[in-house]
Amino acid sequence: MPTRRLILAAPILPAAAQPQQLRIISPYAPGGASDTLSRFAAQALHEALGINAVVENRTGAGGNLGAELVARAAPDGATWLTIAAAHAANVTLYRRLPFDILRDFVPVAVLGLVPNVLCVHPSVPARSFSEFLDWARAQPQGITYGSAGIGTLPHLAMEMLRHRAGFQAVHIAFRGSAPAITELLSGRIQATFENLPPSAGQIRAGGIRAIAISTAQRLADWPDLPTVAETWPGFEAVAWQALMAPAGTPPAMVQRVADTVLAATRNQAARLRGMGIEPGTIGPDTFPAFLRAEVDKWAEAVRISGATAE
Repeated sequence: MPTRRLILAAPILPAAAQPQQLRIISPYAPGGASDTLSRFAAQALHEALGINAVVENRTGAGGNLGAELVARAAPDGATWLTIAAAHAANVTLYRRLPFDILRDFVPVAVLGLVPNVLCVHPSVPARSFSEFLDWARAQPQGITYGSAGIGTLPHLAMEMLRHRAGFQAVHIAFRGSAPAITELLSGRIQATFENLPPSAGQIRAGGIRAIAISTAQRLADWPDLPTVAETWPGFEAVAWQALMAPAGTPPAMVQRVADTVLAATRNQAARLRGMGIEPGTIGPDTFPAFLRAEVDKWAEAVRISGATAE
């Protein structure tokens, strides 16, 4: 499986304070947000701490195979995990998991957040969120929408929206965001609530129309795009990526890694936003409460959708 090594200088900290080499497990395929931010974190640790870093892609079971590997790893600071918001949904989506996301890991830092953007085909007669809701409620057979797959965050986000707004919808699952957006572009489906990065190019080109975004506040790079929360305060549905460590990892080590990667997200905020990723700001003090709230939120969305996975 794909592995990239960053061969670095001698460690800055004493050997007792940090491992000589660490690996970050990315439980998704290369090229996605998890992989990108795993390598971002590895580079930040490279530059600040002077240690060897390895990013390993361990894919399968909706990210659960990689998470299980880290849950069983020694808590010595040598193995870390990049989880995604999908892991919070997996708690309810999967009937059985070989680990407990709240018990078997130490939350370290949220690296970045990927917004979802509600888009429609230009043939849809809606240019605002309120017009979209009126139009969707008026469709007797329901609207057609696509997503990256059953149980993915774009699917669950649209189900949260559909349930709250009271309209009917027919969901068509694709193998990833790109084919869903391609079908929207062609007009074979009417809407998506997909990640912003793969949607942005077609929005800017006018091939699809952006209606609203799922973040709590408007984005600096998209100031004219309203949030769903402006209509429904508290609505937020973003695909975050974060670092975790096996339960029992020394707190001082967790804090040093968190401080390092969060400093990098601050310093390289423009670079991350250029990729459609909002820089993370959540560290070890507030991450546990954030994670519990995300597990509860996506549990409700899974129940609304009726989705299950094995």
